[in-house]
Amino acid sequence: MDKLSLLSQISLFEELSKDELMSIDKMSEMSPVKKGTLIVSPDHPMDALFLLKKGQVRLYRMNEEGKQFTLDILVDGNIFGETSTISLTDDQTYAEAMTDTYVCTMSRNDYEQFIQQNPHVALKLIDILSSRLKDLYSMSEKIALSSVKHKLLYLLLMLSQKNGRRKKNWQTIEMKLTHQDLANMIGSTRETTSAIMSQLKKEGYIKKGLYLAIDADKTQEFLRLS
Repeated sequence: MDKLSLLSQISLFEELSKDELMSIDKMSEMSPVKKGTLIVSPDHPMDALFLLKKGQVRLYRMNEEGKQFTLDILVDGNIFGETSTISLTDDQTYAEAMTDTYVCTMSRNDYEQFIQQNPHVALKLIDILSSRLKDLYSMSEKIALSSVKHKLLYLLLMLSQKNGRRKKNWQTIEMKLTHQDLANMIGSTRETTSAIMSQLKKEGYIKKGLYLAIDADKTQEFLRLS
């Protein structure tokens, strides 16, 4: 797999020149990660940033009883990790490969050196952090105040807006997600989530094809009125 061509697909680096991408290529190490592998965890932290080239990564936290709560699901072109100067996760966050994945790792020293030479990248990092915080606060509010149906529709709409494709009123959700994954993101059980997903399909909010798709217009109207 061509590491340099994949680097150009990372949202953080989409505006960088070829020479700048070559600099990152030299200071980062790409490696394949098998499905189900923990990339980082509280027990195995890494002072580094990870560039998700290809695949799907779940960020989650776990309480004392072992119950997981998914914070976010990242696909191609995203970054995660933590250094002393930038934190896109925290030391209590797990990052798990949901599919066979390719990631590049930048050490703290290499990252900080690159930022000093390219301050415009730091501004893009601030934008990414702001966007993730906004999504997290919005999701937290919905989880605290809404029904399971409302939570699930809001989540599916948000995921479709992050990486889906629109065709008329339908918008795809181009991720590999199980009902357990969705349940972990809204604080519900798999059984309840499966029942609500069946209900949403019958009511015409979602449909299944190559990817799950959501009727974005109908969903937005429901969320606005409820």
